[in-house]
Amino acid sequence: MDEYTLTEFSIFYKRLMVVENCLKTLIINQYTTAYGDNAYNILYRYFHTLDIQRKLKEQIFKNINLSKKDNNEKLIMSVNKMYLGEILNLFANPVFLKNKRVAKIFFPIKTETNNSDFQQKQRALKDFRNCIAHGNEKKYFLERTRMIKGLVFFEKILQCGTVFTFDILDKISNYRKLSVSEILSIIYDIDKTYFNDDKMLIILFDDIALINGYIFRSLPQRWSIIRQKFDMQKQIKENIPITNVLKEDTQIHLNFN
Repeated sequence: MDEYTLTEFSIFYKRLMVVENCLKTLIINQYTTAYGDNAYNILYRYFHTLDIQRKLKEQIFKNINLSKKDNNEKLIMSVNKMYLGEILNLFANPVFLKNKRVAKIFFPIKTETNNSDFQQKQRALKDFRNCIAHGNEKKYFLERTRMIKGLVFFEKILQCGTVFTFDILDKISNYRKLSVSEILSIIYDIDKTYFNDDKMLIILFDDIALINGYIFRSLPQRWSIIRQKFDMQKQIKENIPITNVLKEDTQIHLNFN
C-alpha cells in the first residue's frame, strides 16, 4: 500500500472511529434513559446471541454477565466489546426500537431505520470499516463513493465528529467536484476564524475535499491552498463578497489567479 492510500485510510479511519464511539455512547445513554438500571437486563439477550454468533471458546459477554460488576458497568463493558457491525444491528434493531419511548429518544435526528436507504448506508459503513481494517484497496477504490456516503449519513444523523454544520454534509458529498476557492468559501462561511489557523484550515480543506470526490493523491498542494486563502482575504478587504457555492447556485464566481 502506497503512502497516499495509507494516509487516506488513516484520515477516514479516524472519522469511522468517531462514529463508532458515538454509536456506543448513544446506545448506553439512551437505553439507560429509557430503562434505568434495567437497561442491561433488556439488552443481555442481544449480547448472548453475539457470544453464540462469534463461536469463541471464551464467551466474552457471558463472563461480563457473571462478573460482580453492577448493571451499569456491565452495560458499558458489553457495548465496548461490540464490533461495528454488531453495534449497527443493535442501533436499528426493531425488537428494541418497537418501544415508542425508546424510538422517540434514540435518534438525535428523526430516522427511518426500516427502509432500504438506511439499510444500504448501514452496510456501506460496515464495508468501509472492513476495507480499511483489512487494507482492501481494490474494493475501497471501486466503492469509495458509496462508502463515503454511508459515513457522511451516519455523521449527520448522529451529529458527531466534524466541525461542519450537518445540513451541508450531504450537499458536499453529492455536489460536483469543487474548486479550491469553492471549498475555501465553504470553510469561511462555517467559521471565519479558521482562516487564522493555516494548520486547521488545511485539515478542514482535506476533510471536505475527500468527501467531495478528491483522493489524497490528488489533493491540492498546501502552498496552493494557502495562496488562494491570501487571495481571498485580499478580495474580502476590497469588499468583494464571498458566497458559499452550496447555498447559491447563481453565485458570482471569484477570479483567483
